[in-house]
Amino acid sequence: MTTLAIARSNCEVAHSGVAVRAGWRRDATRDDDPGRATRAIDDEDLRRLDTIASWLALTDPWRGRVDLMLLFGGSMPPTWQVAVDAVTAGEVETLMLVGGRGHTTDATLTAVGLDPQSEETTATTEAEVMAVWMREVHGIEDVLIEDRSTNCGNNVTLAEHVAARHGLRPRTVALVQDPTMQRRMDARFRRTWTLASASAVNRPGPDSRDAWPWNRWLSLVMGEVPRLRDDAHGYGPRGRDFIAHVEVPEEVDAAHRALIAAHPDWDRAMP
Repeated sequence: MTTLAIARSNCEVAHSGVAVRAGWRRDATRDDDPGRATRAIDDEDLRRLDTIASWLALTDPWRGRVDLMLLFGGSMPPTWQVAVDAVTAGEVETLMLVGGRGHTTDATLTAVGLDPQSEETTATTEAEVMAVWMREVHGIEDVLIEDRSTNCGNNVTLAEHVAARHGLRPRTVALVQDPTMQRRMDARFRRTWTLASASAVNRPGPDSRDAWPWNRWLSLVMGEVPRLRDDAHGYGPRGRDFIAHVEVPEEVDAAHRALIAAHPDWDRAMP
């Protein structure tokens, strides 16, 4: 796509500008956030959010070179940088960029300086955006592309199809996702991936609270706990059976319930 191919300066600006800053936003009532929360958050809210976010960012020890790395859409450039660093360090045999068009596509386009409403980007996939960013900013071109998936579930299944089609038999698969989504991505991988009986290595991106608009990040964090609970309403085997069993720690569950009690408008309905 021509527009994407000439967007080098936009990509560079986006990469340098989406830095994750230390410290929590203390007020969820920013004027630049449509649909923003209706009240400020206090220190106890921050502690509880930190408890949940830290648990969601599942991270495994890095044991050297991996056969396949999957970089998933639904993430922002600071997360993509994790894949770049691993590739340039020679720690990845094959890199696959995963993601079609979904509810985060507009944010992905905006992150690299592209207009989501432009005619030139109406058919652009998240994998394509990441591929252009890899090429234009870092000179990385040797990647596989999965550009049909639209959610966490078929991110994994369609990535496996691409790997099989290219004759890959990976024993180790690194999963790189936004930290708010990392634990669910791991659970989906454990539930569905069968190729070569591969084991997952979780490598989430850095804390993404400043990479997203505040309310978007808040929605991501608060929406994950109900999905990961293995009960009749969750995504686990006792519910919708989309993911493998996840044990939600008592302190995470308690933090989530306390936040919902204090902020009923943070109760994100699951699709």
